[in-house]
Amino acid sequence: MPVIERLEAVSTFGTPSTWSVVTDRGHTHFVLKGEEDIRRLRNRALLITDSHGVTYHVVDLLALDRTSRRLLDR
Repeated sequence: MPVIERLEAVSTFGTPSTWSVVTDRGHTHFVLKGEEDIRRLRNRALLITDSHGVTYHVVDLLALDRTSRRLLDR
């Protein structure tokens, strides 16, 4: 499961939206169909599932940089 290290851009704050992220496997883009595809877990972790069913993991929301956290808060 790819781990998101940084969010670079989100096309729109409505859905569907295109996300540009940096993972532990490199840079990628994916489409988020709806807010229900972002699942909060314990210990400030997130699972984000894209339109193709690929699941991305955010290990610790607070460990992300300020820009990434701001994008996720919206």
